[in-house]
Amino acid sequence: DQRRAKTDPSFRPQDSDFSAPKSFEYEKAVNYYKVLGIDEFASQEDVKKAYKKLSLVYHPDKTAGLSQDQKDEYSGIFIELKNAYQTLSDNATRRQYDRDRDRDQASFEVNGFKIKTKAHFDATEVMKRLQEMQKPPGRTIDVPVMAKLEKFFYGGHKAIKRQRRAKTGQE
Repeated sequence: DQRRAKTDPSFRPQDSDFSAPKSFEYEKAVNYYKVLGIDEFASQEDVKKAYKKLSLVYHPDKTAGLSQDQKDEYSGIFIELKNAYQTLSDNATRRQYDRDRDRDQASFEVNGFKIKTKAHFDATEVMKRLQEMQKPPGRTIDVPVMAKLEKFFYGGHKAIKRQRRAKTGQE
């Protein structure tokens, strides 16, 4: 709670959070932070941003033109995203989820068991792919430069002019 309070100014922990009704009946075996691709101490604003960004990709209305298998897969992923958002967007439910998850993890570690995890969607790879799609990779080009050997040895600056093609937006 202390670490989360440092990263999330909107976080106001209360003792009643643990007795409050859950906004969503979550699954303890699912790591909802990984589903949204966020840190477990992320702010409510970060939770909201991650959900919005991923739901724009996986929402059933955005799957036109995909095969039925892909639509079914995207639908399942969207349900996981929605469940993660419902769990993590409500402070009381999120605190209960964190407590249950931490308690189970400690119990399994003390008893020497592996932690039970359910196979789920992990948004970290999707977020990486989305970022890569937004930034096209640069091309390496070779430009011949004539300079004295002293410039290479002692350093210096040389202005280079080159022509390049501009994108017109028409293909």
